Amino acid sequence: MVIFFVLGLAGFGTHGLADGGEAIIIASIVSGVFFTCFLILFAIYWTGYLLKGHATWQAERQAESDGPSTGQ
Repeated sequence: MVIFFVLGLAGFGTHGLADGGEAIIIASIVSGVFFTCFLILFAIYWTGYLLKGHATWQAERQAESDGPSTGQ
C-alpha cells in the first residue's frame, strides 16, 4: 500500500517535470493507476481492521454471557 502511494507521488512529480505532450499523458495515467491501487488497498486494509475489531468485540460479549449470543 505504501509502495503504491510513493509510486503515485513519483508519477505525479514526473508529470510536473515532463515537458512533452505525450509524456504528460503517460505520467498522468501511471500516477492515476498507482493512486487507484493505493486507494483500493487502503479500503481493503481498513475494512479488515474494522472486521477484526468487531470480531474481538463479539468474542468479548460472548465471554461475558457465557454462551453464544441469541440476539436478544
